[in-house]
Amino acid sequence: MNTVYAAKRIGVIGSGSMGQALISGWTRSSSSIVAVVRDVEKYQYLEGSLGIEVTEDREVLSACEVVVIAIKPQIIKEILADFAPFIAPGAIVISVAVGVTTEFIGNCFPQTNEIIKAMPNTPSQIHMGVTCVSGGHGSSEASMTIAVELLRAVGDVFVVPEAQQSAVGALSGSGPAYLFYLAQYLREGAEELGLDGDLADQLVRSTLRGSGELLARSDRSAGDLRRQVTSPGGTTQAAMEVLDSQNVGEAVKSALAAGVVRSMELG
Repeated sequence: MNTVYAAKRIGVIGSGSMGQALISGWTRSSSSIVAVVRDVEKYQYLEGSLGIEVTEDREVLSACEVVVIAIKPQIIKEILADFAPFIAPGAIVISVAVGVTTEFIGNCFPQTNEIIKAMPNTPSQIHMGVTCVSGGHGSSEASMTIAVELLRAVGDVFVVPEAQQSAVGALSGSGPAYLFYLAQYLREGAEELGLDGDLADQLVRSTLRGSGELLARSDRSAGDLRRQVTSPGGTTQAAMEVLDSQNVGEAVKSALAAGVVRSMELG
């Protein structure tokens, strides 16, 4: 059990997919977690599956040393101020809401300076996530240490300036969707070429899993590994030429930029 946060009582506002992913990582090291939700009946099963308390009573947050905001950015500005009376003075507040700044949260919760912004991604559900963490103005090194250790329970953690959060969100936050998008169309294309759907699905999953692991383990760049696969005049080169003719590389860069713009709009 990690002594940095094992004794901390953790309150989680919201228990959607990301909230549940984080909670599942923390239950291995902390037995004191409470989820505050609007629909207790919907999330009651988490008490059995994750061994946590589920309640709609916001007052329980006043006893929490760490409070995690895991609600959608589209609604956070409407409801966050309602939680202010229940946040303890000096509590560590970690927000995983896209685009919402530590300044905004600090204005909602003036009783604490310990505001941390975190951007985890969906592989956190299997404890293989990537999270970028930023401390708000006035947050302490001790609070950052606790936040980093908490988020390491669900994957790798990187500390970045808050000004870079929109960019890293567009990359690591949205990044899994790029892979799933590719997987979707690889399978559809393989089926159109005559492969059985189930076989195509298995081949796509195994190929992407192995390729991702090769990239993770290799000291070569992604470009070098791609060129290693692409024999001159071969089938892969023919495929790459099609992608280049469609400006796929530039489209990916444009997609990243669009993600940054939307993140700033949400903020």
